[in-house]
Amino acid sequence: MAQSLTAIILAAGEGTRMNSKLPKVLHPLGGQPMIDYALENAEALNPQKIYVVVGAHAEEVIGYIGDRAIPVVQKQRLGTGHAVQQVVPFLKKSGGNVVILYGDAPLTQPQTVQALRQFHQVQGGEAALLSARVADPFGYGRIVRHEDGTVNSIVEHKDASEEELAINEINAGLYIFKTAKLVEALGKLKANNAKKEYYLTDTIHYLINQGGKVHALMVPDATEVLGVNDREQLAEAHRLLNLRRIEEHQREGVTFLHPGSVEVSAQTLIGKDSIIEGNVQLLGRTVLGENCHIGSGSHLNSAKLGKNVVVRSSRISESTLGDNSDAGPFAHIRGGSVLDKNVHVGTGTELKNAHLASGSKAGHFSYIGDAHLGKDVNVGAGCVFANYDGKNKHHSKIGDKVFLGSNSTLVAPVVIGKGAVIGAGSVVTKDVPTGKTVVGVPAKPFVKKRS
Repeated sequence: MAQSLTAIILAAGEGTRMNSKLPKVLHPLGGQPMIDYALENAEALNPQKIYVVVGAHAEEVIGYIGDRAIPVVQKQRLGTGHAVQQVVPFLKKSGGNVVILYGDAPLTQPQTVQALRQFHQVQGGEAALLSARVADPFGYGRIVRHEDGTVNSIVEHKDASEEELAINEINAGLYIFKTAKLVEALGKLKANNAKKEYYLTDTIHYLINQGGKVHALMVPDATEVLGVNDREQLAEAHRLLNLRRIEEHQREGVTFLHPGSVEVSAQTLIGKDSIIEGNVQLLGRTVLGENCHIGSGSHLNSAKLGKNVVVRSSRISESTLGDNSDAGPFAHIRGGSVLDKNVHVGTGTELKNAHLASGSKAGHFSYIGDAHLGKDVNVGAGCVFANYDGKNKHHSKIGDKVFLGSNSTLVAPVVIGKGAVIGAGSVVTKDVPTGKTVVGVPAKPFVKKRS
C-alpha cells in the first residue's frame, strides 16, 4: 500500500541566464509553460498536497499555478535547502514521504517519478534520489556508492578527487524522503560554503552520517535529468521533448518523412497510417483521423480532421475538415470553419466562420467569411463574401448546387436559393430566388436577348 505523499516544486530561481522579464519557469516549452511539466509529474503521484516554492516574479508564477498547488514564498534566495525549509511549517504534521522536484527540469517523465516513489517504498531507506550516467559529467555532482549499492556521498564537481571525477553517474536533483527525516535534516543545515547558502544535497549527507540508508535509482535515458538554465538549453529541451512525442506517434503507426523539422504538441492526436511531411506544425488540440496526408509547410492549430484528409501547405486553426476533404496549397481555414465530407478548398482560398456542406468546392483565390454553403456549391475563382460593412459582420446563406461565377462578390447578408447561378463579375446585393440566374453590377435577373 502506497504511503501518503507531499510534493514540493522548487521554482524560486531568478533565471538570470535567461535574460528575460518572464519568470524562467513560465517560459514556453513544447506548447506549455515549463513549470507545467513539474506540476504534471507531481499530480501523477496523487499527493495530498503540492507546494510550489516561489521567489523571483512570485506574483506571476502564483497567478499561473492557480489552485493546482499551494504557493510558498521564499523571500530570500539562500539555496535549495533554504527553499525547502520554507515548507517545513506545513510538513511537521505530515507523515509519509515528500518528493522534491524542480520547476526547470521539464524532461523528467511522470512514469520516472512514479518509479522513484515505488523504488523508495521497496528499498525502505530514509531517502532515494534519481541518478543518470552521462558521457560528459562536467559540472555535475557525482554519486559515490557503497559496495552494496547504496549512496555513500554526493561529491560536487569542484570538490571531487581525480578518482571521483572519473565517475559518470550524476545526481539528477530529484529526491524522495521520509517526511520526518527530511524535517530533521533540514533543521541541521549549515551555510558552510563560499556562497553562504543552504544546499539540499547536505540533507543527504546528514542522513548518511546518521547511519541512514539512501538509495539511487538510475534512469536509463539521461536526457530526463537535464535542466534548463538558458535559452540554448531551452531550445535543446524543446527539441528532445518534440522528438519524444514524434517517436511515440511513430510507434502508433504514423509516418514522419522529416521528423527533425516537425513540431507536435502534447495534445495532438494522429490516426494510423497518416503521413506528415517536413516543416509541419501540429499544435494545440489538433486531431487527425486515419490516413491523412499533411504536406510540407502546413500549420495546424487545434484543427480537427476526419479520415483521408489532404492538406497541402496550408494553415488551419480551430476548424473542422470532414472525411475525404482537401485544402490547399496555401489555403487559410480559421475561425471555427467547418468542411463536411468531400469538400475541396483550393489555392489561396481563405475561410472564416464558414460552413461548406458535402461536395462543395472553392478552388482558387476566394474569401468566404460568415457563410453557410449548401451541398455541391461551386465557388468560382476570385469570389469574395463581403461580410463586413465597417461596423458589423453579416452572415450569408447559399443553397445547394449554386454556381458562383468567377470574381463575383456577395455583399452580406444575402440568401442565394437552390440551383441559382451568379454570373462572373457580378456584385450581389439582394437575395436571389431558387433557380434564378443573375448578372451585372449590381446583379439583376438575366434576360436572354431575342435573336
